[in-house]
Amino acid sequence: MFLRATAIACVLLAGCTVNPEKIIAPDYAVNVNWANKIANIGVDKYARLLPLVIGSTIIMADRSGQLMHYNTSTGKLIWNKQFDARFSAGPSLSSAGDMTIIGSQEGDVYSVSTSNGDTLWEQTLSSEILSTPQQRGDVVVVQTNDGKAYGLSAATGKVTWVYERTVPVLSLRGNSTPLIVSDQVVVGFANGRLVALALDDGKLLWESSLAVPKGRTELERMTDIDGPIVEKDGILYVSAYHGQVAAMGADSGRMIWAREMSSQLGVTVGETLVFVTTASGQVWALSRESGATLWMQDKLEDIASTRPAIVGDKLAVGASTGDVYWISTSDGQLLGRLSRDRVSELAGASEYVEHLDDDDKYFPPKPHANSVTFRPEVVGNNLFIVYQDGIIASVSAAK
Repeated sequence: MFLRATAIACVLLAGCTVNPEKIIAPDYAVNVNWANKIANIGVDKYARLLPLVIGSTIIMADRSGQLMHYNTSTGKLIWNKQFDARFSAGPSLSSAGDMTIIGSQEGDVYSVSTSNGDTLWEQTLSSEILSTPQQRGDVVVVQTNDGKAYGLSAATGKVTWVYERTVPVLSLRGNSTPLIVSDQVVVGFANGRLVALALDDGKLLWESSLAVPKGRTELERMTDIDGPIVEKDGILYVSAYHGQVAAMGADSGRMIWAREMSSQLGVTVGETLVFVTTASGQVWALSRESGATLWMQDKLEDIASTRPAIVGDKLAVGASTGDVYWISTSDGQLLGRLSRDRVSELAGASEYVEHLDDDDKYFPPKPHANSVTFRPEVVGNNLFIVYQDGIIASVSAAK
């Protein structure tokens, strides 16, 4: 099925008015355990501030420079610490769990103690950070928005290597998160290229193209690997905007299969299936082995805004309207939705729209304040949903 240009523009520009009531989906039987306005994520930047759930704690960072620990059972604040920064990516944990790493809009990387937030080291890089830093052994890998990937010493923050690619004139705002696999790190760039670098010194091991620029205008020629790269059983699964969804060998970059399919959100990988939300808002289920289509759900066109989260035998997909939709993994049937209204009422939060920068010319423009921007996080029986206005909700299946 061909992707419609109008649908693509609608999702990316967030300028279409969609009435969710026209989507026939009953209220889904879930319990909203708690919902709080806990973070200043902000609607004026495409910050990648995702919740990090570790045991009984949710770790969050926000654009105002706060690092916060919340209780997963109650949503209550445990402690917070203020930094002189505008956080834009993270947090992530070190392999040992004792170090939390966060990136800022100013290009600063912060390594802080997970237990109390004390600063261990700080390093300034060349541009803002819009993907979650990753750490393995003595190396912290950070990608900046100017086409560079850095290797930093995990002990001191000292830069040990830099790899650079040319950034196109126009690209999606954001970067894919570097993926560390064994002794290499896989990085996606805004030119549609995927590269593997040696973790210890940043030397190029292999590269592959997921998209070739096409069209007359810079907008039509955008090719961007912006979503997470997933590894499973030695195979990488990745998507590109105006490009392909593909599976390739992690050790060589050899293409196993590829489908012409535009997605800036990345993929979700199950045991036998790969799930994709396309740029137009369609949700697809593909065979992990061959890339063949099992089913396609198009009722969320124009509003689906996250890659799917696997919740048992179902998928949860966030929407720009603030609703979360449940889909059957076996046949793609739309099962129901959790409305934003239920969450807002419990959170006691009014609509929140931060001042928008007049000089913010990045593409795509700002999302709706109440949209679900990141894939819901599944931890045990709970689903944690983060909204663009800073509300986070804990949801579980109704008994």
